[in-house]
Amino acid sequence: MPIKELENSLNKFLNSSGISKNALAKMLKISQSQVSNLANGKMKRWTENTKKIDDFIQEYYKNNFKIPTKIEENIKEILLKNSKNEGQILAILEAIKKINGGLK
Repeated sequence: MPIKELENSLNKFLNSSGISKNALAKMLKISQSQVSNLANGKMKRWTENTKKIDDFIQEYYKNNFKIPTKIEENIKEILLKNSKNEGQILAILEAIKKINGGLK
């Protein structure tokens, strides 16, 4: 990923998560100025710390992904009718995952 894409990803993350640059820096144990420099387009290359930021953002979105309401409602409805449908839903999701190359 080009550094400009990481800059955009970081700014989107900061806006959507409500996490401040300072809080992010403290969580990652890096300087707040490095987070600010990346957010402001002052970073020109990848470093160990830009990788830490990228990894954190990817993991955050993975763990905080919002399932679309329509899908969540349909799955709840299916499971409420018969909790034994869980195995079938999981089998369908596993098949889709394999078709899409699996998850990392």
